[in-house]
Amino acid sequence: MYVLSEPTKYTFNKVGIKGKIYPMNSLTDKTKFLIIETDSGHETEIKQKESDFIYYILEGHGYFQIEGHKEKCKKGDLIVIPAGNKFYYKGKLKMLLNSTPPWNEQQEETIKKV
Repeated sequence: MYVLSEPTKYTFNKVGIKGKIYPMNSLTDKTKFLIIETDSGHETEIKQKESDFIYYILEGHGYFQIEGHKEKCKKGDLIVIPAGNKFYYKGKLKMLLNSTPPWNEQQEETIKKV
């Protein structure tokens, strides 16, 4: 199976966001795709130590704060966050997240509550 439908159930719900992880392990272990949804934004600033995060805005608008730089975002925008950068985001957003290499919680460092 090479075409994956959006998962129907949420895999996680924490710090103001909920997400669905596409089941890709049988196809590749080099990257991961997730659907991220939030009504107000990420409640903590984080640093992903190993994975590059690339967000594509499917719906909504808001802003990303990356390494102290605030940039507005809206439907159709692509946000690239290289590994090692501190960031958070605010707004009502539905996003497709690509994580390369695949995200896991142990790679994530919480910096502070925002």
